[in-house]
This record gives sequence, C-alpha cells and structure tokens, in this order.
Amino acid sequence: MTNESEADKRTGWTKRAVRPVDEALPLVRDGLDDDEPRGGGSGAWGGPNAGRAPHSNQFDDATIARHAEMLANRVKKTQRKLGARMDREALGAYRLYDRDIPEVRAVVDWFEGHVVVMEYEREQTGADYLPELARVLGVALGLPETHVHARRRQARAAGRERNARPGAQTTRLVVRERAARFAVRLSTDADTGLFPHLRGLRALVAAESAGRRVLDLFAYTGTFSVAAALGGAAETTAVDPSQLHLDWAGENLALNGLDATKHPLLRDDPRAFLGDAADAVERWDLAVLDTSSFSVRLGPDGEPLDVLRDHRALLADTLAVLEPGGVLWFITTHQRFVPDLDGLRAHQVQERTADTVPDDYRNRDVHRAWRLVK
Repeated sequence: MTNESEADKRTGWTKRAVRPVDEALPLVRDGLDDDEPRGGGSGAWGGPNAGRAPHSNQFDDATIARHAEMLANRVKKTQRKLGARMDREALGAYRLYDRDIPEVRAVVDWFEGHVVVMEYEREQTGADYLPELARVLGVALGLPETHVHARRRQARAAGRERNARPGAQTTRLVVRERAARFAVRLSTDADTGLFPHLRGLRALVAAESAGRRVLDLFAYTGTFSVAAALGGAAETTAVDPSQLHLDWAGENLALNGLDATKHPLLRDDPRAFLGDAADAVERWDLAVLDTSSFSVRLGPDGEPLDVLRDHRALLADTLAVLEPGGVLWFITTHQRFVPDLDGLRAHQVQERTADTVPDDYRNRDVHRAWRLVK
C-alpha cells in the first residue's frame, strides 16, 4: 500500500492529488530488443521461401522441429554451465538464451526452476511455433509443463499497456537476488516484475546507499528501493504512476522485512513530483531514474513520456533535487538511444553500460546506464 501521509508529514509539503486513470502503467521492458522485427520479412536464414510450407510464409513442421531442437540443446548446455554458479551466488533469475542462434529469435529466462520463453510474433512463425519451442525445451530441461511459460510478444502501439488479461493463468514466485527477495509473476501476457539484467546496477546502488536518502523514479515494482534499503539507506522514496506497481513494490518491501514508514511509495507522474519537490526544497543524496522507452498516460493531466525526447529534462530536474555531491543513476533500455548529456549540472558523467550488463546476456546493449555526480 502507498504511504503518502507519512511522506507528507516527513517532508512538510503536500503532494498534489493524482486520481486513478484506469490504472495507467508505464510500458516496461523484458530484455527483448526494441528493434526486433515486427512481423513479416524473410528472416536472416535463407531465401523468402526457405523452410516454409508451400503457398505460405509460415515455417513448415520440419523447420519448427529443427528450431525447437536447436534451442533446447543450446539452453540445456547453458543451464549446465550457469546453474551451479548462479546458485552459489544466490541468484534465482538469469538469462539462458539471448538470440544466440540467428534462426531462433527468442530469449529464455530462468526464474527459480521455471523458464519463460519469449519471442516476438512474426508472420513466419505462426500459431504452432512458440508452443513447440516451449514443449521441446521443457522436455530437454526435465521441467513439468506448469514450469514452462511461453510468451508471444506483439508490436504495441503507443498507449497500449501490458497487464495480465483477466483470467490469465499466473504463477507467483519469490526469486532470490543475493540478500534480496522479489515477488515475480509469470504469465503468458504480462511482465514478470523483475528485470534480471539490472541486478548489477541494483548491487551498485546498494553499495552507495548506506546512510543516504534515496529517490527511486519510475520505480515499477520497487526493486531499486529494496536494494537501497538493504544496503543501509536511511530512507527511500519510490515514485511511480501505477498503483498496481506500487502495491507490488509494497509486497517486495514486506518480503524483505523493511519498515514501510521509512520507505514511502508515492503514486504520481515523476515529472510533476520532481517539480513539487524542487519547489519544496526537498533533497536526496542518491537517485535512480530507470525510464521506459515510452509510457502511456501518467495521470489525468500527464503527457506520455518519450525517453529520447524527454530524458535531458528529466535528468536536469532530478539533479536539481540532489544534494551537492549527490549521485544519479540513469538507465534506459531504448535500443536506439542517443544521449544528450552535455551541459547538465553534473561535474562527473560516466557511462557504465559495459560493467553493468551481466555476462549471461549476449545482448550487451540490453540496457545503457550512466552515473552522474552533481
């Protein structure tokens, strides 16, 4: 549950009210590239009719079977290589397959004995392709059907949200990330609530949080707030436009035994929040700005966010509410991101992408990250 009254008492200023608007959510990422093909095309593995059924753009049964076997063999090999090490490091979520084979354009993630197989829907794959990939993969890993989750991702117009459909089957898990525990929901059509590729960044934030006041913007399910709190933060403030996500963040705080009064969860458009905080001379020591590529409505008077267009203003506004010497971590998953960082009120700006993408991710640009010091 959100705790706005505690935040208002603590800060001495009254945040403007934000009415629910159909539980508008920011669009969030799952590690699939923003520049994945959106259907159609001949693919990268042959001529326009290679491996397809006669008079069809779709793969024939033999091609589907071959792709499924290639994927299963690769994932089984990777799990043998990674599984023991990840267990030693108390990591319950990691990537097993990251478009390693050009013909099989999918990703596979491990969540505490479950796998999620994701592919963008393409004209070539048809209705039978993904289920067969999932079936063969489950057999190869010795997993029951209930532990294999197949997600077909479709291109999405701006303004469309990704939530589980009413009645969609959902599996709830608690996932380890070293000292932290996170609630994850696995279903066929919604985000999991945890992005494993950000675990290195969560560790860096935790390492810098001791005794500090931490601001978590576009907090999603509050994983950075949890990391900061476990790292010894004096307090955290999480801001997100979605009540659904904030309730999930509250669940994550509770899972980790954290005092909700020290870690308020505020439902607001982060851009408006930053303006209010600046006017109130509210300051933090460390901030995390983890933006979506795009977002839907952020409130009754909120404009959609485009990180390409809006990131500079967001960074400037976040720096304005940091104490001198404060640290800002900026993260984006936009695959065509062009940073505009010159001239910001920061005496240090350092890109940290290379050392924050985990080694289980073949896509070394699954996110980009910068550390700015005011």
